[in-house]
Amino acid sequence: MPAGVPPFGLPLRKAADSYAAYADGVVYLVIYFANPKHDERLEFFLDQQLNRNETRNVEMLTTNETSENGRRVLNYQFNKYDFRKASGYPGTLKLVDDKDRAFALLAIGKEQTDASVAQFLQSLEIGDKPSGVDVSEGASNASDVNEPANTIVTANTASRRAMIIVKPEPHYTEAARRKKLQGSVTLRVVLSAAGKVTNIEVTSGLPDFAGSSIEAAGKIQFIPAMKDGRFVSTAVELQYNYNIY
Repeated sequence: MPAGVPPFGLPLRKAADSYAAYADGVVYLVIYFANPKHDERLEFFLDQQLNRNETRNVEMLTTNETSENGRRVLNYQFNKYDFRKASGYPGTLKLVDDKDRAFALLAIGKEQTDASVAQFLQSLEIGDKPSGVDVSEGASNASDVNEPANTIVTANTASRRAMIIVKPEPHYTEAARRKKLQGSVTLRVVLSAAGKVTNIEVTSGLPDFAGSSIEAAGKIQFIPAMKDGRFVSTAVELQYNYNIY
């Protein structure tokens, strides 16, 4: 998910690439920030970059500084809340300084002591040719398999609503720009108990923006809603606005 262009109205974000995944109640993110000539300290990427997006609505609990293979590392423990501050989840952030770039690893949903979270935080390998699978093209979090209606719980009956962690901005297409189109698209989607975006349906808006809205919705990463101690699927409405600046 290239993030070199900021959401409308926000200051320019450092050239970055972000990769996200969900598993067992945790959203994992790895974010690469370009830092030419080592102009910015690690604190900049939290204060001026992450706090505008991934770590909005968080309460920082602890901070400590360490070193790994000669690289400066900052570790943060926090609680991530929804915009109502009605519910929250524990989270961990690890910032790594590496010459002309910086890396952020975030895990939101479980404590740092969780085995899967701890393994993730130690998984970053920095090198010219690290091992692993190339995911540079990114991936969708949408599922082609729709949730049956009888498995979808209404949001107001859930004990804990789904928490959206990553909501990418849609692309304003060149075709729409040539037509000087402005407007919005409203979608109805299901945030499934398995952490997938399903049942995507356009309910209103300009057809020219429908495709990019559906694509953006399919890349949402979230922690599913809960009811009676288990994750459940809920339907939500999403609105994407398109303006020419």
